[in-house]
This record gives sequence, structure tokens and C-alpha cells, in this order.
Amino acid sequence: MKRTIFLLPILICFSTFSLSAQDDQQVSQSKKIKGDFVHTVFFWLNKPDNLKDRKTFEDGVSTLLKQCKFISSSHIGIPADTATRPVVDDSYTYCVVITFTSKEAHDNYQIDPVHTNFVENNKNLWNKVLVYDSVSF
Repeated sequence: MKRTIFLLPILICFSTFSLSAQDDQQVSQSKKIKGDFVHTVFFWLNKPDNLKDRKTFEDGVSTLLKQCKFISSSHIGIPADTATRPVVDDSYTYCVVITFTSKEAHDNYQIDPVHTNFVENNKNLWNKVLVYDSVSF
């Protein structure tokens, strides 16, 4: 009986730590971006105030994101209305973030006709593009 009473607090403590570690892992996983390869692209349109050009670009990139089978998840956005700070560059017109399961999926995306058609049909709309690729570690 004494042995059971002595072990009970140890078992409760172990169970608590185990559940806490599982909770931390679930929170970490729920906040993780879907995909281990992140492809971030910034576009500067030639005529950023031209509504027709913006609509053409938005339609084209939306089609790309919906139709390309290699994409895990995506985001398209415009500069956020945040405080001006020296580290913030809000000079771009659009930001497109695409995630892939791997570098191989990214490489297949680059040659996918859906992607090459998007570039070919819309490249006249922009004067500058910057790409930042990263992988999870």
C-alpha cells in the first residue's frame, strides 16, 4: 500500500509532463506552414494603379494557384497598412507565397505548363520580380 501511495504522485507528474509535451507539439504543428519549401515572389506592376492590369494579374495568379497540382498551399496579398519602419519594404504591388512539399515539387512547378503560361501571358504587366526560396531546417 505504501509503495502504491509513493508511486501515485510520480505517475501523475509523469502523465502531466507527457500531456504537456504533446500539447506543445500540437501547437507547434498547428502553427507550421503547410509544406517544407516556401517560394515567396514579389511583383512590381508597370502600372500599379491601372485596375484592368490589376484584374488581369489577379485572375492569372488565381488560376495558377488553383490549377497547379504541385502547390501545397498559397497566399496572395498586397502591402499591409503597417507602421513605417526602416526594415519594411512596401514598394511592391503583389506578394505571392506558395508552399511545396519538397524542392522536387517546386522544380516540377517551374516547368508546369500552368506556371509557364502564367508567366508568358502576364510578364508584360510587371517591371520587377524578386523571388525568395527557403526550406525548413
